Amino acid sequence: MKSIRTAVVILSLLCLAAVAVAVFLLSLNEHKELYSRYVQSDLSALSENMANDLVDILNQPDNDFELKRYLLSLEPYPHVRVAAVYGPGWNQIDVYHGQAGGPQGSEVLTELNGRLASLSTGIHHINTNLIAIRSIGDAPYQLGYLVIVNDFAGPISESTHKLISSLLPPLLVLLVLLAIAFYLLGNVWLAPLSRLSEFAEKVSKTRDYSLQTPQGGRYEVKQLSNNIAMMMRVIQEESEVNREYVTLLEERKAATEYLANYDSLTGLANRNRFMNVLNQALQNIQTSHKHLAVMYVDLDGFKLVNDSLGHEVGDRLLEMVAERLLSIVPEGCLVSRHGGDEFLVLLEECPQRQQLEQLADLIVGGLMQKFLIASWEVRVSASVGVATTFDSGADTRDLIRNADVAMYTAKSLGKSRYSFFSSDMMDNYQRRIEIANNIETALSENEFSIYYQEKVDANGRRVGAEALARWNSKKLGFVSPAEFIPIAEQSGKVTEITRWVIERVCRDCSDVFSRIDPPFHVSINLSAHDLKKYHLIGFIKGTFLKYHIPRGLIEFEVTEHSYLDNLVVANRFFDEITALGCRVALDDFGTGYSSLSYLTKIPIDLIKIDKQFVDNIGESARDDALVITIIEMARRLGMELCAEGVETMEQRQFLTEHGCHMFQGYLFHKPMSLREYQNLLARPAEEV
Repeated sequence: MKSIRTAVVILSLLCLAAVAVAVFLLSLNEHKELYSRYVQSDLSALSENMANDLVDILNQPDNDFELKRYLLSLEPYPHVRVAAVYGPGWNQIDVYHGQAGGPQGSEVLTELNGRLASLSTGIHHINTNLIAIRSIGDAPYQLGYLVIVNDFAGPISESTHKLISSLLPPLLVLLVLLAIAFYLLGNVWLAPLSRLSEFAEKVSKTRDYSLQTPQGGRYEVKQLSNNIAMMMRVIQEESEVNREYVTLLEERKAATEYLANYDSLTGLANRNRFMNVLNQALQNIQTSHKHLAVMYVDLDGFKLVNDSLGHEVGDRLLEMVAERLLSIVPEGCLVSRHGGDEFLVLLEECPQRQQLEQLADLIVGGLMQKFLIASWEVRVSASVGVATTFDSGADTRDLIRNADVAMYTAKSLGKSRYSFFSSDMMDNYQRRIEIANNIETALSENEFSIYYQEKVDANGRRVGAEALARWNSKKLGFVSPAEFIPIAEQSGKVTEITRWVIERVCRDCSDVFSRIDPPFHVSINLSAHDLKKYHLIGFIKGTFLKYHIPRGLIEFEVTEHSYLDNLVVANRFFDEITALGCRVALDDFGTGYSSLSYLTKIPIDLIKIDKQFVDNIGESARDDALVITIIEMARRLGMELCAEGVETMEQRQFLTEHGCHMFQGYLFHKPMSLREYQNLLARPAEEV
């Protein structure tokens, strides 16, 4: 350096370069942090939304095509290497190779396969990849896992290079221009540059981007001051955005934590929080040698409230039930909404059996009291199951399951009561599980069969037959319809049985019954769940066409409770059935709602007098009067009548004398196989 001016210029340039580099590096660092957070947040939201959507897809039968189509929705995301869907046991169901995949995507997935089960759900940063692991469905109904592998290093590097390429050339040009200007007017610019250097140093130390850039100098020095001021404003704005984003994230984190632990409708603890608290309580009792109790509360009749009064009234009812439960249980007990209309109560210090019975009785009695919602007076009841660590192992899921089993027992005993868990209940529970699990196998292996019970008129002539499903299991032995039908309804498999029965009966009609001279009707029973499956109409139509079923040969029976459970849906279903030429029979009349006003609103061709009324014929004048009333009412409404469960000549004579001319029961014939019934058809109808 031969001159002070050169030294000043060089020094000034060095200072300015230091400022530019500092600001540039800070910008790069901020950019990387913001971009990294954005990428992780975007992947978290994407994977969570896809996991929620996959619940419906995996619940569908034959979902391979729908699953592949849905995974192709990742095409617009250029940084996805690979995505895969796994079953609950981490068996791979389907895989998608993204635009950023290539060989490396497959290698990443291969490396992860051995350790996926050990990784928690969430976002993981492994090597140069960002990996999202999400559970599909909530425990205990988990359907599998979703894994998405994103290229993490590539996008950040690409974005950083773009930022450098856009900022570096202008900075270099500016430095060259300033070097020439400083060389010519260095002494004039010394003071402004010194101020800028001090300012840059202050910003670097304080990271306060709201500081005002010092003004002064001429030409490029002034422009430099303005550029630095503009850059500071940009950085300050980005910092404000970042602070707002951090605040928003904190708010969302708090909201997420609340939703993760509390029910949004009732404000009670949700299933997740209850499980955590119960698990901790079970760990504590191992050292304190105390006992705890869990009460499983399920509302009886809540579905009817929802269907008849609407979901808004149903939601308000759940809120009021939660408030009433909190007012009943002792202070310090944890009350949780387990899901739907089910609630759990945890007593961490289990009282004596008598006190538990009193509390359960208070809950049952308290929830029976009316609820005033808007202008409605709503009444429900509750079934309560109680399990304690006295009779259950110290396992979270087992304890809740035992309380659930006890609650189910209370329901089966007539509802609106409580029941304490006992070991013999588990045998019934295990049998229900085995029955539910074996239904599909039984259908595929033809363990089900159809028996026919004949219907006759007053002269003993056959006028029809009712198709009855029977199950003789290789594993379980004979399973009564009274046992497997309710379980099939609860497990959602009853429609599969109905479809099998319709197919088999239509085949028998084509082979045997279509040759019988009319009037002759073959009856098929439908459940309440079948009436809600509108696609069943298409199956019935297709099966009728397949077997060339004549109009009027098939008759469908539905119980009074099933029909009136959802009148609008049932009427729409049977409008379609009637259009096919099928008759509709109302089974078990008088044992359900027994609201006579419904009979004017439903398209019923035949009423079946339930066996319990037939059994009581001759017991008292009031019992006889009830049967006579049913017969007379049906006659005046223009409906046919069939008495089921007729077993004695006295019953038949009474029914005939008062106008019932169709019978079904052991007095005439027991249910029989198709071969046995064919042999019966080969003989003339017997006079009884």
